[in-house]
This record gives sequence, C-alpha cells and structure tokens, in this order.
Amino acid sequence: MSGARSFVVGASVCLAVVSLSACAKPDYNYAQFSPSTAPAGNVYFKVPQSWTEFSADDIATAQSTWSSDSTAKNLLAATAWQGAYDASAQPALTHVLGSATPSSPTVFASLRSLFDPEKPLATDAALRDMVVPISTLGSSVKILKDVKISQGAANGVHVVFSYTPTPGEDAETIDQTALFSGGKNAVYLLLVRCSSTCYEKNRDAIDSVTASYTIQEDQNG
Repeated sequence: MSGARSFVVGASVCLAVVSLSACAKPDYNYAQFSPSTAPAGNVYFKVPQSWTEFSADDIATAQSTWSSDSTAKNLLAATAWQGAYDASAQPALTHVLGSATPSSPTVFASLRSLFDPEKPLATDAALRDMVVPISTLGSSVKILKDVKISQGAANGVHVVFSYTPTPGEDAETIDQTALFSGGKNAVYLLLVRCSSTCYEKNRDAIDSVTASYTIQEDQNG
C-alpha cells in the first residue's frame, strides 16, 4: 500500500497584486498511486476537494480484523495499494468498506496482482462480477451502463448498475471501473457507490471522478 500520495493542484499563478485570500480554492484533490512491485502502471484520478481521504494506515487498521480469513488475507497481501474517500459530512471508513448502502458517495480504488490460477479466468465477465456477482442476480439488478474500455494495453469494463442488497433497504447504485493490466498480471479497480437517490443527486461529481481515472503503463504492465 506504499507509493500512494495525494496532492492538491491549485491555481498555477496568483498575481502578486492580488491578496492570498483571493486565490481560488481548488475544486478537486488529485490522487496518484504508483504500482510498487505490482506488474502494472501508475494510476491518477481526482475527487471533489470536500470529500475526505483516508490514509493507507487507516485502511490497513480497518482491515486488520480480516486477518483470520485466509482468502481475504491473501488478497490483501497481493494488493499494491488502496485508496478510500467519503463525501459524508460525518466520514467513516465503514461507509467505504462496509456492506451497508452509504447515503453519500464513497470511492474505493485499488491495484492487486493476480494469482496464477486467476489468469486463465481474466475475462470481462470476471471483472463485472468482481465486487457484486451481477451475472447471478437476474432481474433483481438493473444494468445502467456496460461498456468495454481500454487505456493503453490495459483492458476492461465500465459498469454502472443498481440493485437492492437487502429487501426493504434503499436501492444502491454502483459505478465500477475495472481493468486488467496489459499482461493480465494485475487488476485495477475504481468503485464509486451510494444509494440510488444519492447517485442521481451527485451524478455530476461521480462522473467527474470516473472520467478522470487514468492508467499509465509501461511495457511491463
């Protein structure tokens, strides 16, 4: 999870004759994640400046309770980095990592090396089912968008869907961007989600996050 940093890009120039208070506050925080030892590339994206970012240490602490689950432990060990953001006025990592439907937009991003047994199964269908097994949900899931995407040698899918995780609860909309690295040795994930009402209300902000997602791979990606 090392190699992650976020930085705010402000106005390029503030004229000396203008007071500092007149310099416009940036609208977005720009995140950059490097692949560390993963066979992949750098990732860049932006999130609204008002959304809270959680540190790598915060994420690791929250996930420490998963250590008793061998599958989860192995997945975490293969993860090069993770990023988490919450738009809530009362931000909490449980909004991002938990199973409950968040009432404000949350963002989760990651890069993970693939295990050898996974590589022959590295298909678009596997990417669609990466977080929620939508292929098994039938009519209970509404697909709002499903397109193939590519960035350089990396290929994958951008899927937006809504469903109700638990009967009687609010419907949730998930905007998921997932790609395999050029050599199909790693998988990139960007997940933005909240209740369907929240998603429609914050559609412009969510679209700005997903549209900014950029992968830069070298020949080893």
